[in-house]
Amino acid sequence: MIQTLLNKERILVCRPEPAAGELVQVLNSVGADAAALPCIQIKKLPLDEVSKSRIMELDRYSHVVVVSQHAATIGLDWIADYWPQFPSGQQWHAIGRQTAKQLPTQELAISLPNADLTSEKLLQQEAFRNLKNQRLLILKGKNGRTMLEEQFKRRGALVDTIELYERIHPAYDDDTLRSKLVEFDPEFFIALSAETLHNLISCFDQIHYDAKAKSFILSSQRVANIAMEQGFHLTYVPENLMPIDIIRCLAKLRRTE
Repeated sequence: MIQTLLNKERILVCRPEPAAGELVQVLNSVGADAAALPCIQIKKLPLDEVSKSRIMELDRYSHVVVVSQHAATIGLDWIADYWPQFPSGQQWHAIGRQTAKQLPTQELAISLPNADLTSEKLLQQEAFRNLKNQRLLILKGKNGRTMLEEQFKRRGALVDTIELYERIHPAYDDDTLRSKLVEFDPEFFIALSAETLHNLISCFDQIHYDAKAKSFILSSQRVANIAMEQGFHLTYVPENLMPIDIIRCLAKLRRTE
């Protein structure tokens, strides 16, 4: 039965809210004992004049790339203030299916991924093979990876970015961390970005918590390599990052124990 797909495995979800709470609910619905410790807080940024002008001139861009769910929801809110209808003739692209789900498919020409795309996989899309003199806009968070922007420019694109939010490391007191880490004693940690993982490790350090024997569900091999460099060797990367894919990964680990 699906309700017992997981068997009270203690799982700590470290995603930002509301994604953390949503994933906890799904995991518990299939038999897990999941809790949340968000290791990133999302703070919406005001638009500076340059970013405002880029939104007002949205129709200049051939491609719009949205790198996260937060970039999608916040970016669409800003765009709605200036564009009652989206410009025609644009191709929109989303990194990951969760991000794509935030975009209005009836109103936009969206390149819908059938799997969760990393930045590296996005660059393999046919639409980005020849970008000479094409204008391209990236909706992202502050201080995010610059690899996409750099690669698009190398392919001849004229690239602009808008930083829509910043990621903040929540401050937890020692008692909260002991409750979530020592008392709850998770078997699995879910950290779906490099920054989430780094912030989680700083929580470990704050209370001198040893997680070397714990298992980590991570977003990519790149993040898994970071974990292993820090001494965490039980790292697993789901095939994709939808809740069902994370559940399948956990269930497979349960069967192989």
